Amino acid sequence: MATRRVSPGSRAAAGLVSSLVILLLAGLSPARAENPSMQKSLVKVLATSNPPDPWAPWRRTGPDGVSGSGVIIGGKRVLTAAHLVADAVMLEVQRSFLGKRYTANVEYVCHSCDLALLSVADPRFFEGSKPLEIGSLPRLQDRIEVHGFPTGGEGLSVTSGIVSRVGVDQYAHSFQNHLIVQVDAAINPGNSGGPAIADGRVMGIAIQSAVGDVENLGYVVPPTVIRHFLKDVEDGRFDGFPELGVAVQTLANPALREATGLANVDGGVLITAVSPVGSAHGKLRPGDVLLEIAGTPVGEDGRVDFDNGLRVLSMALVQSVQVGDSLDLIFQRDGVRHTTSVVMREPAPLVPLGEYDRDIPYRIYGGFVFQQLTARFLVNYGTAPGHLEAYLRDPTKDGSTGLVPSHGVEGRREVVVISRVLHSELTRGYEEFEEQVIYSVNDTLIRDLHHLSQLLDASRSRFVTIKTEQGNVASFQRDQVDAANRAILERFRIVSDRSQDLMQAPAAYSGAWN
Repeated sequence: MATRRVSPGSRAAAGLVSSLVILLLAGLSPARAENPSMQKSLVKVLATSNPPDPWAPWRRTGPDGVSGSGVIIGGKRVLTAAHLVADAVMLEVQRSFLGKRYTANVEYVCHSCDLALLSVADPRFFEGSKPLEIGSLPRLQDRIEVHGFPTGGEGLSVTSGIVSRVGVDQYAHSFQNHLIVQVDAAINPGNSGGPAIADGRVMGIAIQSAVGDVENLGYVVPPTVIRHFLKDVEDGRFDGFPELGVAVQTLANPALREATGLANVDGGVLITAVSPVGSAHGKLRPGDVLLEIAGTPVGEDGRVDFDNGLRVLSMALVQSVQVGDSLDLIFQRDGVRHTTSVVMREPAPLVPLGEYDRDIPYRIYGGFVFQQLTARFLVNYGTAPGHLEAYLRDPTKDGSTGLVPSHGVEGRREVVVISRVLHSELTRGYEEFEEQVIYSVNDTLIRDLHHLSQLLDASRSRFVTIKTEQGNVASFQRDQVDAANRAILERFRIVSDRSQDLMQAPAAYSGAWN
């Protein structure tokens, strides 16, 4: 929740943000924290971002000032929100009630759970500060104070409230689900990255607020998720949060339980699909019933007892281990109970969800602009086209019934989309190809953007024929494209027909796709 200037194209896609919006704590009158020494650990974060333009991936949107909050923790680091520092080209930090700014750098960032660790090279920044400890997972009705530097004033602001809900929900920055804490303390633009504090310890990091016909519903990253992030980076590398890679159905219906062989068994959820790139691939199958995770029974509603009796979706338990750890599972298959151990891997979704801090790869050919389909691309729509939003579902899961046509293209690693059609003589009649997904080039199925670019470069046919998953066909005469390409780029003030990462194509794809 950072205070920033919002461009017209940055509206969240319907259905992706689940009525959450990234804000910055803002507009509250300054108040004094009860513990003066604690104030010395509170930080104002000022960032200048220059994100790429998903509509025109060859350019940046331009500098944009952002401000938020943070807190000093152990190891002389500043803990803050990832969305505050996303695509930043300049970072500064300023201690509470001290006027001097210091240059900061992003040491580690987890866009999935909206957390970042900042380092400050100048040791004077930390003089007199006392790092705050990370507390334990708060309980319902626990009182907390949210500290930060909202817009509308220069001083520290403190708002009070209680914990009203703890559960698994979507993080607006990444569209991914993690354990999250809902509070009724006011969280407004400017509080991004600021700590929720109880008994002098950090009980959460403010990241987002509900919008619509609700008031005082804020959300903070809980200590459980913060500790996972901090432990993850102890080895100097960030790996992320693991997932089993399964889709499940609850088993509350008595007839379904009996048909599944669970009439005399408590709990369990039915596995309906298993991703071939997920941790459970080769261990679980569609039709299995997952009964226990790490010794904890899974209820028929898909919930587990987590952290001293708190019942949450089982995803929270799965994400409590690190990538590379083993997770013990008990499941039932054909009426027989089995035990297995799964080595946990980080998710590998076909459509990336939280993509920041990098250029957008693109390729231009004959006026078609090709790029990878990402959630960041979709979020720039007021309402995302339904056929594109559907690709957010994992289409490669074993047992999938093919809810979205052609999702299971063998070997596909990315979904490549025509994001723009630059008007030229070559694209006459192809204007409606925008937003369509590429299926093949000269009848070769497309694996990813690099593969498409390689095929375009290697073609020696008179015509280059591009087919989309919507069934449309576009043909370009190759020598006309070669002759007109430079003129098209100059007409639209584009420096190159491809992003830097496509300047040198990878080795040719051969053999089976893995």
